[in-house]
Amino acid sequence: MIGHADRGSVYDTRLKNAMQRHSHVRIVTQERVGALTNLALLRNIAAQAAGAGVLIFLDADIEPDVKLFRSLADQVHKGVPLAMAPCLYLSKRGTQALAQGTGLETIIQSALEYSPLNVTHWALPSSVMAVQHSDLVAAGGFFEGYSGHGYEDFDFMIRLALAKHLIKPSPSLLVDRTYRAPLLAEGFRAELGVLCLANLLQGNVAVHLFHGRDNEDVYYVQRNANAKLFRQRTAMLLELPPIDSPSRSLPTMITAFYEECRRQSIDPARFHALFDARPRHLLYPRSIGEKVLRGAKRAFRRWTGPAMQ
Repeated sequence: MIGHADRGSVYDTRLKNAMQRHSHVRIVTQERVGALTNLALLRNIAAQAAGAGVLIFLDADIEPDVKLFRSLADQVHKGVPLAMAPCLYLSKRGTQALAQGTGLETIIQSALEYSPLNVTHWALPSSVMAVQHSDLVAAGGFFEGYSGHGYEDFDFMIRLALAKHLIKPSPSLLVDRTYRAPLLAEGFRAELGVLCLANLLQGNVAVHLFHGRDNEDVYYVQRNANAKLFRQRTAMLLELPPIDSPSRSLPTMITAFYEECRRQSIDPARFHALFDARPRHLLYPRSIGEKVLRGAKRAFRRWTGPAMQ
């Protein structure tokens, strides 16, 4: 089921025409598309069309991995209310390597060996998740008050996880801090990220394919308003004031990570790269320096002219 915001462009037409060749694909179209895509609405109408059973949610830029999808579905069939896969975001080079036949296991291993070439970052938690349709309905589905990019998935996950007692009500759920190292995450990202750990250690990892992004686009700028709405809704859910800067505490993921490693008899050292919090520009000191030097030389030659080269 593809939840589709049809704006009547040539790309919308191409998508619909292309999908007609696949009998197992159905496009569910959003009516009256506004200026901003409503991802919550798209997920809701696709889930409604899918009907009863296990639902797996993922965005269009996730590599289709049937083995992963079956694993997530099996977990839900066995009683896991929210089966969530960690998501590895590939760089342009990593996306090309995957398309050219490099195995996903090889790419994941290179990331765990501290190589930045094929990846940009890890997402724990991620919106690649499986749930029972009945649990989705009981939780109220995705809240459609969000528009543009971000937070509608976090909103749903927190409501479902609280309802299923997968996480505990806590002021830490109001902490909205991004991270460089996923195992050092804080706030609600840490609480939800714990739900990814079992799949991480088992190699059940989703892959996000590289694409360009304009952070000045109104779609992405809307993320700031969504963050404010998310904080207000979560505070109401927890019956707490929506404070902007709650106190910091020991990252939840650290203890949970070592406990899960012990439970699965896995050496934690295999995943120490997920503690690496260095800014990405420090991962390329030589290459960036060389690019800057070459750029400076070109600028100098243009300024001085051919006579002084």
